[in-house]
Amino acid sequence: MLISMRPKQWVKNVFMFAPMIFSLAEKKAEHMFQPSIVGRSLLAFVLFSFITGGIYIFNDILDRDRDRLHPEKKNRPIAAGRLPIVHAAIFASVLLACVLVLIFCFNREFFYISLFYIVINILYSLFLKSMVIIDIMIIAFDFVLRVLAGAAVNQITLYPWILISTFLLAIFLALIKRRQELLKMQDLVPEKVTRKTLLSYTVSLLDQMISISTATTLIAYIMYVMSPDVQHRFHSTKLFYTVPFVIFGIFRYLFLSYAKGEGESPSEIIYTDLPFTVNIILWISVFVLLVNH
Repeated sequence: MLISMRPKQWVKNVFMFAPMIFSLAEKKAEHMFQPSIVGRSLLAFVLFSFITGGIYIFNDILDRDRDRLHPEKKNRPIAAGRLPIVHAAIFASVLLACVLVLIFCFNREFFYISLFYIVINILYSLFLKSMVIIDIMIIAFDFVLRVLAGAAVNQITLYPWILISTFLLAIFLALIKRRQELLKMQDLVPEKVTRKTLLSYTVSLLDQMISISTATTLIAYIMYVMSPDVQHRFHSTKLFYTVPFVIFGIFRYLFLSYAKGEGESPSEIIYTDLPFTVNIILWISVFVLLVNH
């Protein structure tokens, strides 16, 4: 059950902490890290991780036949037959129901966001994943929902550029993932391709989309840190010093994807590539130091 919930993928939920860092609701930056705010963010992270875990189980149930054709996904407990479908379905249903009750008692806005996340991802597993481009946009929208959930639990007002940057960055990651999947599957006959939308993509098309998403993501972040309103509310005109970290992170990810053949699993890069992980830590640290300077 735990393996099917894919705890390694829960690292995606760290996007829920973004509002705590990029908050514009507090007049003073040092208020962003009050124990009560950090505590609510941590609780929201844990609860939402169980939500995503339950969705992963439902996804594996629906995709079990296609996963058996995949060189790696065939080893998942449900696809491999180690976890009975009935047991998995009951467990996931009870898990989601219980967590939703807890979230409802914790924060109503967070509850509605979580409920919408569940609905949109069930629809994604059923048929939206078969729609070209829509499949990528749904993945990106999931990251935006994570940011919105993180803001909801602490009643944080988000600047629009942060939501735009999050969406574009997630588009970038999703496109890289599709490209690596396509490269891995292009030697297979169509009947053995587990993700049918891959038949509609080409490497050159994905490369063009990746180039566009790379540029727009960087522009959106630069627009954010250079915004007079952001600089005024953070009491700092030096946030642009964090731009090199963002550029390095994106370029490092491109390097790992194009030169090393990685990128199919963003979480694996975070866990295994030390320069990429250190860069994220430095970026957050420098941002916080500039805000509190």
